[in-house]
Amino acid sequence: MLAITNPKIAGFAPRWASYRGLTILFDNIGLRRDGPWLRLDCALDAIPEYTLYRGLRATMCHLNPDLLLQKYLFCALPPSTYHVTLWDGPNDGNVGQALPHMRQRMDDLLIDIPGALSHGNLISGTIAGSPLIRRKGWTVSFTVQRLVIVHQAALVALLTPTPETTDTFMTLNQLRSTWNTTFRNRFGIAAYEPYLPHITLGYFANAALADAAQNELSRWEDVALQHTAGTSITFKSASLYGMLDMVTFFRTVR
Repeated sequence: MLAITNPKIAGFAPRWASYRGLTILFDNIGLRRDGPWLRLDCALDAIPEYTLYRGLRATMCHLNPDLLLQKYLFCALPPSTYHVTLWDGPNDGNVGQALPHMRQRMDDLLIDIPGALSHGNLISGTIAGSPLIRRKGWTVSFTVQRLVIVHQAALVALLTPTPETTDTFMTLNQLRSTWNTTFRNRFGIAAYEPYLPHITLGYFANAALADAAQNELSRWEDVALQHTAGTSITFKSASLYGMLDMVTFFRTVR
């Protein structure tokens, strides 16, 4: 553990690495206008529906992000950027999977984010036409199920659909699987399956410290379940977003 001995220093702030990509997210309410874009930067206290996000924010406050950073090099995400991913598209981490004749197009796409969202790029245009985005008239809600540490890298809150929206979730899940196959066959890149909806709370800078944090996971989960009891998050649409790093997501204004 890093011990801070100077009373003028309260803690440290993460510096997020560039990590460009395209992704389909469930649409949060209250995205912030940022020039020609809508930015994922939500005022949680101004939106009554965000009880679950506020519960997770309270969880992190209880666990003390400064302490987690000092002890485990855990970098908490800003709660204003909490989101639920429906499908991960091309990004800096998976671009090596692209079919050989598509690799240059993928590289050009990633360099051009977020601009690639607003003009006629073959790949972003294909994703924008996904049935995950085009399908309308559905509602799905989630509650927090448990906390897990994924790939020695991320602390996430796994979600489960509410009983009344389970059928809708199963339909979306099947659409996602079919779309995943379609995109992989055309471009070589696919998202993880099976689909496990979740909210990422932050990232560990060191894999060994992520392993060490497993000893505290049960306690952290108890705190999360306490703060999110009786809460849910509801979505009625999904859109294509560009990301520049783990806290900077944009979509076009509709």
